[in-house]
Amino acid sequence: MSTTGVLVLAGSQWPAGVLGLVAGLIAQEYGRPTVLLSTEATDSPDSKIPKSPNPGTPIPNSQIARGSARSVNNIDLYGLVKERADLLHRFGGHPLAAGLALPVENIPLFAEGINRQLREQLGASGSLGVPVVTADLAVTVAELGQPLFRELKLLEPCGTGNPVPKLLVQNCWFEKVWHRNIEDSKGRKVQYIKTEFEIRDQSSVSGFAGVWWGHYKEELPPGRCDAIVELDYNTFKQRYEVRLIAVRSCVENFQFRAPVQLDWIVDWRCEKMKAKDALMSEEEISSSFIVLQECPRSWDELQVWFRRAAHRQQKLALAWALPPMQPAAQVWQQLAGVAKYLSRTGALVTRRQLCDKLGVSDGCLQLGLQALGELGFQVTHFCDSLWLSVPKKASRRVAVAESSPAIIEFLAAVSEEQFIRQYFAEVPLSTILAMANLGRDYLP
Repeated sequence: MSTTGVLVLAGSQWPAGVLGLVAGLIAQEYGRPTVLLSTEATDSPDSKIPKSPNPGTPIPNSQIARGSARSVNNIDLYGLVKERADLLHRFGGHPLAAGLALPVENIPLFAEGINRQLREQLGASGSLGVPVVTADLAVTVAELGQPLFRELKLLEPCGTGNPVPKLLVQNCWFEKVWHRNIEDSKGRKVQYIKTEFEIRDQSSVSGFAGVWWGHYKEELPPGRCDAIVELDYNTFKQRYEVRLIAVRSCVENFQFRAPVQLDWIVDWRCEKMKAKDALMSEEEISSSFIVLQECPRSWDELQVWFRRAAHRQQKLALAWALPPMQPAAQVWQQLAGVAKYLSRTGALVTRRQLCDKLGVSDGCLQLGLQALGELGFQVTHFCDSLWLSVPKKASRRVAVAESSPAIIEFLAAVSEEQFIRQYFAEVPLSTILAMANLGRDYLP
């Protein structure tokens, strides 16, 4: 690696169809133009590679290697390949990518010649520069998901000349990080690692699933980071996720900020406090305030609203009231009744509608759906909607199954969530201001 500017590698077991993809990954990983050649014997000509203007004369009965090349750092790879046309049978491409075919006997001469040509271009410095990954769009974690995925699909087909859009997520961090060996079709582990994680930032109260191929979890920097990802849909796990392309620590970008008096958070939970602004018109309120009417379920959720108000340069009005709450057991009976009704009628329902009906969060609803699943209900997802079906035997078990561990977990989650809402209905404004000061990295 210390003496090679262009990586030229050949293998007899490499399928030619994936060489372009792999060459691009290697070039990006090591910051060097990469040429991968397959020496697998074949009688069919490579019709995808146009004939060169000055094709080399292959040795009679010689074996032809075919492959792909990918460049980095704006190095004109096609120009380098063209300079060695006397050694090639066919070639074609553009500055960032090329396809080529040459006699196997010429591979060493080709590798030496293309590296010498690159050294001459780089001059005395001989430096290839720092590998650069360019992002197409800056996004937050809250913006990742189906709507953005559908918009990006409009840019397809993606490939050489139209790469997959790369998304920049700034000031993020990683949670639930772990790695494992990949298994083949027979369940045997192979020597290839992938790291799975959830990417988080202050735009969302929950993380977004992701994967980093070929890397161990220890390679992820701790603390806040800037990450470049690609948004994808995992058909096996039936979920949207990101593929991590590049990541760097941004801890050094953070500086200590002394606490300040926050005058942009007002308390309308008490009618007396709201009366101070009662003379304002609805237009004035909408232009000056973000009115938070739904009781938060965690400090992380409240921090999202702090960030939104700071970004829009509006005051945040805390206007939530303690919502009506019913015992957790009644919430379960209501969920079971709704499930049986939906199963009987075949109607669809969204998760948001179920959450509003039961007065619970999406996470709490998920525990309820899992409990229904253990009782025999089948939950089918259609985009943003749910369809529930259940055999008759299972529907009779619902009323007598409150001792089920899954239902007990759901009841505990409902009770905990109600306790938190009770807390946020009564927590002093001074405590909220103190928590806002602790998260001041979102302020302009």
